[in-house]
This record gives sequence, structure tokens and C-alpha cells, in this order.
Amino acid sequence: MLPERSNLLLRNAYVLPFDPDIPERESDVLIRDGVIEDIDHGIDVPDGVDVVDATGSLLLPGFIDTHWHLWNSLLRGTVGDAPGRDYFSVKRGLAPHFNVDDFYWSARFALAEAVQNGITTIHNWDHNVVDADDVDANLQAQLDAGLRGRFSYGPRDSSPANEEMVFSGLDAARERWSTSRLDDRIHFGVALRGPYRTSTELSGSEWQEARERGMPITMHCDRCMREADCQSCGLTRLEQEGLLGSDVQIVHAVHASPEDIEAIARTGTKISVSPLSEMRTMGFPRITEFLEADVLTSVSIDTLAMPANADILSTLRSLVSAEHARTGRATLTPRIALEMATIRAARDLGIDHITGSLRPGKRADLILLDRAHTSMLPSGDVTESLVYHGTSAAIHTVICDGRILLRDRALVQESAQHAIDSVNQRRDALVDRARAAGTWSK
Repeated sequence: MLPERSNLLLRNAYVLPFDPDIPERESDVLIRDGVIEDIDHGIDVPDGVDVVDATGSLLLPGFIDTHWHLWNSLLRGTVGDAPGRDYFSVKRGLAPHFNVDDFYWSARFALAEAVQNGITTIHNWDHNVVDADDVDANLQAQLDAGLRGRFSYGPRDSSPANEEMVFSGLDAARERWSTSRLDDRIHFGVALRGPYRTSTELSGSEWQEARERGMPITMHCDRCMREADCQSCGLTRLEQEGLLGSDVQIVHAVHASPEDIEAIARTGTKISVSPLSEMRTMGFPRITEFLEADVLTSVSIDTLAMPANADILSTLRSLVSAEHARTGRATLTPRIALEMATIRAARDLGIDHITGSLRPGKRADLILLDRAHTSMLPSGDVTESLVYHGTSAAIHTVICDGRILLRDRALVQESAQHAIDSVNQRRDALVDRARAAGTWSK
């Protein structure tokens, strides 16, 4: 069950708003009915509002992930370095044996980890849509977790290149899940395979189907994982075919050529980088080049099945360090890195009018960190402290849409803790089914 929305006056926090009209300073923040009502000094306490002493706390927008395969979180621990235990081998062996409960609780497990790490919005990139039941399980998980986000409807895992995506399933899901049923927190998108996983004709047809429905589109740009001696993502071809645009997000563009980057910039296409999985298996994200071309760039977790977790601060630290080492340039600053996980990510998902920064009128998606935590000391520039040495262990409160989901560093929802406590049992049962079916022998 979701906790009730809390009417709160957060007193005397240091506010890092990521909004040019709101000063960065110690302030009070008034929250009522899930909305940030005021940010100022010395706000009077309205009737029915609880006062929280936030002295010594840093208050900033909740983090936003722009690409995360929630469904396969149960594969964590099975994916590894041993032969036959790589991500794709494990996914091929186990994915066919997910049941509806697995889809739900795998997502809830990932979403619980998200809350613990201050993430309040997730782009659920579902590239294993089997049927209506698993779509409903994913959406229900996002809804029950109390977080905000997008659900991008995709094809079945490892579907043949000539197999058409079933858009009637998306239409039916949108009919079942109205905006009000989704609590105005979740919206739909489409995850497409693109022309490097399907024929040009089929890819163009699927793109048209998505655009006719007014759906935001997302696509993996993993051409260079499939072609020997690949030197570019091939995004210029997508531009020539009319597939790029401000309604499109490209993920994993680690092999983007200068021409690819120009195509992205010209068309207003968005880029999501998943630093840990990309550096592990694909290459180095080209953040500096995208930023210098004024491309909207955000950060994402990708999957818990790879060598990654939901610790956004550690992810940003790795990204900034790797980027400085790769380029020798300081284009990617700590502040820009944090924007990639807040306001720039909100712009990517088209929800920057709702969240991503702190200002009156936006929804109350925010986190509080202990400025006296060892990872934040000795104190210095706030953004540098967060990115260069801050950790999620400093986060003590997480609020999404006015609901407190993490209090005193503990998950508020019993169901979130259950998702964590039961994950080993669920993973083991999944592996047993795959072994019995002969698709997994490790």
C-alpha cells in the first residue's frame, strides 16, 4: 500500500534547486498535496502541516533515470565473468522462463534499490514484452513503488528480426491504464529495435506506428556490438531515413562519429548514457562531444544484471573521472553531471514542467542528504562534494509526489523490503525452471 501524501514544512535545509530562478541557499520548503508550494526563508506554518527540522541537510531534486530494464533485475548474481555467464547468455537462457510474479517482483526489487539511492523517476525500458499480463505487472510495480516514470513498450526478448512488434498490445495497455489509474505519475513510450536489428522496411514501419500514436521513441544504438570494425553508430543513416527527431532518445551511442553527433544535434535527438555497463562492455561514452554539440544528454542505470547498481552519485563520479581521463577536458563538470541526473533527464522524458528541479508549482520529488555524513566532509563546494566523494549512504529521506518513501534511511513500504528479502528465493526458482527446461545448465 502506498503511504499517504504528507503535508510538510522542511525547515532550514540547504536547497540545491537546479532552477535559475530559485537561489541556492538555506531555505524552508513547503509541500502540500504533493506539490512544492513555496521555497523561502521563514515560511509560516499553515494548519495541518508537519514541521521537519532539516538543519544540516542538503535538499535537491530526486534523481531521474532515463533507461532501465527493470524486468531483468533477477539476473543479477547469475551474470558474471565465468564462461557462459555473460549478460546475453544468461538473458537468453533465463528470460523465457519469467512468470508474471517474476516480472512484478524483479521490478519492485530494482525500484526499492532506486529509492534507497534517491532515484524518484525511472524510465522502465521493457524489451521483453511477452503479453498483457507482464505489461500489467510492470506498470503495477511502478505504481505500487510510489515513483514517477515512463514505461516504454518493446518487443519480446530476442525476437527474430522479421517479427513485427505488436502495437495492438500497446494500444490495449493504454486503454487499460488511463492517466488517472496511473496516478498521473507514469506515461507510455515505445522501445524500438531500429534498422540494425530489423530490416529497413520493418524499422520504418514500426517508427511510423509509434509516431502515429504520438509516442516518444527510444532505441539502443548497438550497431558496433554487431559489426566487425565498426567505426560509427550509423546515426547519419537514421537521419537520412527521417527517423531522428526531438521525439527520439538514443541509448549507448558510444561509437558516435563526428557526423553522428552532428546528426543528433541537428535533429534535436536525445542521448542517454549508461556509464557502468557501457564502459564494461561497449566503450567510453562520448559525453564531452555531445555536450559541446549542445545535445541533450542524460544518465541511466541500464540494468542491475550488469556490473552496476543504482548509486547515481558513484555512477556520476565514475563518468566524470573517465571522461576527464579520456579527453583531458573539463567540459563535464560536477554540476552538469548532476543536471544529467535531474533537470536534463526530466527534459529528456518530457516532464521538466513536473519534476527535475525545485520550484513552486512542481511536484514534490526530492531527497535530503546529511551534510555531516563522512562522505560529505570536510565540506566544500556542494556539487563537487556530491559528485567527487558523496555516497548514497548520506541520503536519509526520499519523497516522491509528496509521499515519504525513505525515512531515517529506512524504506517506508513493507512491500519494498519484501522485494529485497525475497529476491534470492525468486532468482533461484527462476534458475531451477530454466534448468528443468534445458535452456540453462550453469
